[in-house]
Amino acid sequence: MNLKRFLGSYGFGDMRCFCLSLFPSFKYGTQTASLTASAVLGAVSEFLGLTPALVVVMFVAVLVETLTGTRASLKRGEPFESWKFSRCVLKVMVWVFLLFMFHRFSRELCVRDGWVFVCGGVLFQVIQVMTMVYFCIEYATSIMENLAMLDGKPKTVYVERLKDVFVGFVGFVVKRLGGEV
Repeated sequence: MNLKRFLGSYGFGDMRCFCLSLFPSFKYGTQTASLTASAVLGAVSEFLGLTPALVVVMFVAVLVETLTGTRASLKRGEPFESWKFSRCVLKVMVWVFLLFMFHRFSRELCVRDGWVFVCGGVLFQVIQVMTMVYFCIEYATSIMENLAMLDGKPKTVYVERLKDVFVGFVGFVVKRLGGEV
């Protein structure tokens, strides 16, 4: 069976049609953007030890926090100030550094022989996951404060509601496991 006949059995006229179906960005001239985004996400994922999906989610969280923070500031009558934006950049740089540091420590220790190195590598993997979770909590908290401000409510209203749900959930789980709150 030849290749053209094989591709034809799937509705592809020739190899070019197959390749354009496989890589449609070349059909629309967006291959540079697609390849660039893939390379950046891949490099950042490897650099920080995060999946590409998590990198995108973290980027969106920072973007939403920045946009809601800017809108909340404008609602309070405060003009846009570059130093406030640079504070945001500084915070992101600290988070990225922490994630990079824990990932590198973990990778460095896990490739060495001996149970002490393996245990150290696992410890830094756990710390990295804790840092990712903490990042999510902190940015979600900041976004909820901004949204409360935009809704004309006290800054803590949404955070307090979420805290009540969390405390209730923990109490429910503890009771189900036979403990006391």
